[in-house]
Amino acid sequence: MLPESCNNYLENGRRGLKIELASNVTLLVETGTYNETIDPNFDCGNGPPDMLIGLNAGLFAYESWRSVIQYLDCNRGVVGVFTDYNEHSGVNCASLGGGKARESLAVNPFRQPHALPVYSMNLPQFSNGFMYVYNEQELDI
Repeated sequence: MLPESCNNYLENGRRGLKIELASNVTLLVETGTYNETIDPNFDCGNGPPDMLIGLNAGLFAYESWRSVIQYLDCNRGVVGVFTDYNEHSGVNCASLGGGKARESLAVNPFRQPHALPVYSMNLPQFSNGFMYVYNEQELDI
């Protein structure tokens, strides 16, 4: 069951969930493949998104993510947070964002705790096992 602050929405042909987390924090969740069903330059109602999140994204393996990487390169104020199954893939994907993104690669503390069976290679794999950040920002608190 969804919380009361979570509503379905349909706006400009886009469909998803709108979740009011706080009076000044709204989470819009849309499904689809970036640049195929979701325009990478979409407007969230108050301008561009603050953050893009891709779980088990495989940026290096899928051509459809190229526009997202270009978008993040052109919009340094938008943070991109991505996870990947294994460290090797994470290193390759993070390297697309440059040195700071590659240095941000870390074990995801929220990963699935059990390794996934992989029959084609002998690398440990965990769902959302490794995390890296493009355009990392410092917060003023």
